[in-house]
Amino acid sequence: MKERITKGACQKIKFPAKAFQSAQTGRITKGSIWKLKDSVGMCSDLITIKSGKKVDKKETTKSIKVNLERWMENPGFEKFRKNPMDLAIVVKMNEYRFRHQDVDNVVKIVLDALKKNNRSDSAFLFEDDSQVARLLVWKMKREEDFYYNTDQLIISFREHDSRKQMEMIKEDEK
Repeated sequence: MKERITKGACQKIKFPAKAFQSAQTGRITKGSIWKLKDSVGMCSDLITIKSGKKVDKKETTKSIKVNLERWMENPGFEKFRKNPMDLAIVVKMNEYRFRHQDVDNVVKIVLDALKKNNRSDSAFLFEDDSQVARLLVWKMKREEDFYYNTDQLIISFREHDSRKQMEMIKEDEK
């Protein structure tokens, strides 16, 4: 076990070394980080994506956009912003949402958060979601644990290449 102190915590709590702590929120989760093989950009953040009739989708989209803003501002992504791309979205969620939340609703919210907003100068990954040539979405149950009570969103992308398969690998694998 490795000791970590969470933001706002007043005592030391022992977490497994593979635990992931969000720099943005200080929240913690555990488990593998999956990304698209040969990706040029990857981001993982601890955020809950809610969809449904009673949920304000604009607020959820805004929350994702704010959390991923620094990542999307990466100047190295500039050459990819207007070109076709392969995009992978991994969402780790609790048991209830895994059983009841439709994957297409999750995708719509995430794509809206990643695309350019014509009304502001906010950060974006691509100009329009029509640039996404291939999309791989993986909805999985998060590992439940007393210390970890949050969902996780992992996004990775690469330039579109129809000769390459969309293969997911663990972040620490090459």
